[in-house]
Amino acid sequence: MKCVYLHLTLCFTTALTVVIFMWSNNYAKIETKWSDMKPASSTSRNVQMLKNINLISSKTRFLYLTQTESCLPPMLSAVEVLGNTSACLCDVLVLSYKQACQNQTLPHVQYLFNSSTTFTTGRNVLYEEAMKRDTRYLYYIFMDDDIQLVDSTRTYPNPWRGFENFLIDVEPAVGTVMFNLETVPPYSMSRLRKYKMNLGCPLNESSLWTPVAAFDAAFNAFHLKSVDYILPYTEEFESMSIWLSQVSTIIKCEVMFRGGVITHTVIAAVNPKHRPYGRGHMDEHSIAAVVASVEASLPKKYKNASVIMNWKKKPDFMYQRSTSSTLCLKPL
Repeated sequence: MKCVYLHLTLCFTTALTVVIFMWSNNYAKIETKWSDMKPASSTSRNVQMLKNINLISSKTRFLYLTQTESCLPPMLSAVEVLGNTSACLCDVLVLSYKQACQNQTLPHVQYLFNSSTTFTTGRNVLYEEAMKRDTRYLYYIFMDDDIQLVDSTRTYPNPWRGFENFLIDVEPAVGTVMFNLETVPPYSMSRLRKYKMNLGCPLNESSLWTPVAAFDAAFNAFHLKSVDYILPYTEEFESMSIWLSQVSTIIKCEVMFRGGVITHTVIAAVNPKHRPYGRGHMDEHSIAAVVASVEASLPKKYKNASVIMNWKKKPDFMYQRSTSSTLCLKPL
């Protein structure tokens, strides 16, 4: 039985047999049974339910999920961003954590309220609520509420629609963008270029996207078929540092979807507001604890994966981000 969805053809069988992500070099055509990859400790719904997926009966392809003080900020509710469901082909799920939003005028935007959440637990509230929906979206896009997408090359008239088209055309396991605290992409791009040069990787200057080994949590799009293997976010280390939940996410992605985390190199996420918040302390000892936790949660076949071994040998985020051979994989 086939499910045909616009540009995409996603084939499911009643046995939920094989999912293929196209990766290059030695990772071209990696085939894995998803039921073997499901971590036993996951709290998300049973993977066998996926065989009965009714993929998006409407034209809605994306679910954006964010946390904010009250109502969705004007820059995100703008028509050209997320304010027009016909333009973004999206629904929006918002967790308000200071005051319940009283101005709920957009029918495709749903609000939740919880004043006791943190960055990580709040994202998990959003994730669990998303999983309760009858609609299964092609991508679940978690984002900070002060994010702006910019394209200094003017490749796309609207970088938001450009990113969505990238997700549809490339269909990565996880789609990301460049990330900057300022307002232009060159800083992040030059840093990534430096990493590749140090590793002797081909630069592929003409490509608009590239596989990465690490990525900021500010703007991440999880594919329908990968989200349940990556999320929910780990809350185990929240008291140590809110950054550690993303380290866990990164390691899981590297183990199970190596080469499938694709960054769009033209589009950048900018969050100039960048609120002050308690980030905690992240060092080699805390990262080593995260690595051990991820390893324990993985199916046996992944426990000796080279990615796990590398992180155990050198539990340093900056080192792993800049030296992973994933950066040398050819872009899709």
